[in-house]
Amino acid sequence: MSYDVIIVGGGPGGSTLASVLALRGKSVALLEAERFPRFHIGESLLPMSCELFDELGLRERIEARFLRKYGANFFCSESGRTNEYLFTDAYQRRFHHAYQVPRADFDALLLERAGELGAEVRQEWTASDVVFDGERAVGIRARPVADAAGTVELRARFVVDATGRSTLLASRVGVKRRLPELDQSAMFGHYRDVPRGNGQAEGHIWVVVFRHGWFWFIPFKDGRTSVGVVVSRAWMKERRAGETLEAFKDRTFAESPVARELMAKSVRLSEVGTTADFSYSVSRFAGDGWLCVGDACGFIDPLFSTGAHLAIKGAHLAADTIETALARPDEERAAGASYEEQIRSAAGLFLGAVQSFYRGELRSLLFEEPQRKPIRQLITSMLSGDVFHAPGKAPAWVSYLRQQYPARFA
Repeated sequence: MSYDVIIVGGGPGGSTLASVLALRGKSVALLEAERFPRFHIGESLLPMSCELFDELGLRERIEARFLRKYGANFFCSESGRTNEYLFTDAYQRRFHHAYQVPRADFDALLLERAGELGAEVRQEWTASDVVFDGERAVGIRARPVADAAGTVELRARFVVDATGRSTLLASRVGVKRRLPELDQSAMFGHYRDVPRGNGQAEGHIWVVVFRHGWFWFIPFKDGRTSVGVVVSRAWMKERRAGETLEAFKDRTFAESPVARELMAKSVRLSEVGTTADFSYSVSRFAGDGWLCVGDACGFIDPLFSTGAHLAIKGAHLAADTIETALARPDEERAAGASYEEQIRSAAGLFLGAVQSFYRGELRSLLFEEPQRKPIRQLITSMLSGDVFHAPGKAPAWVSYLRQQYPARFA
């Protein structure tokens, strides 16, 4: 069986790309190893993703199911300082809110929409390898999860790796490496009876900074709150012999008076999960007949809620790249190089800011008193996800941020 495009992975990047390509008349197969809905962290969206929801006809469903997010509150456990950032203070104000989304529900919605728009969606299908003809990707080998002997070869004019941290193509065509200065680990779970803001501020994400890292508090429409903490490897080594993850999590929250107070009356609704060393980059993510999208290109510490945003916006760029490759093969390599440049540029802006946060430079600006207006606009624009710009078209604040906080990929 042959398609225009085969996408491996049904997360936000893969599903969004499948939907856009289907809308443009391409024959698309999307293979997802799991059965949705399934749990995933990364539940706070950014405003600049919202234009894709309109294009895919999803705005009304998203509005009905998820809580609006108008901004972010930052708290410093050591100094007691706080700061509220509203997306209306960004330089680009076209989208003044985003959404807080339980990823199990949100990802299932995106995957369902891809099927509605004409993509062939196969859940519980796993890909074992990409098929190459010389240097060109021409298909994949895959099988139903429940059928170990059922491997088939599916052909396509273009193959997309949207497998997230599995990075199906990274080990085949490039190098996957940890990002410097980011050796953090996370613990997380869902809770009820956690305080949140009132009125429009109900949907704010709360970020609480403390000496070992930072906490997130992400409220959902149904009353649940996603709560997590990102800490250094050094602090993770402080977990005592025989200490349960739940007990260590509680001891970690006790390190911050702010976090401890917020969790005082909370009730845990899920098991405490953990993930370690989750920040990485991939040296190459576009080539002849293939490209990567979303976390398959790399993943940055979740401080600024970048994962789903880079996947969704990157998928739109990927659709343009693939259209060019299919329609004008002689321009494929140039289109792939441009795609890689734009993704790396957007990710690099976030990466430099995150690395400077852990060094302490950006952290001081987050809580600056009094805060200068250009600094507030710069930070809010980044928090809004305004990081995708055509080469040579980036606004002045982007250039300033890159100069002050250059990203280190190696």
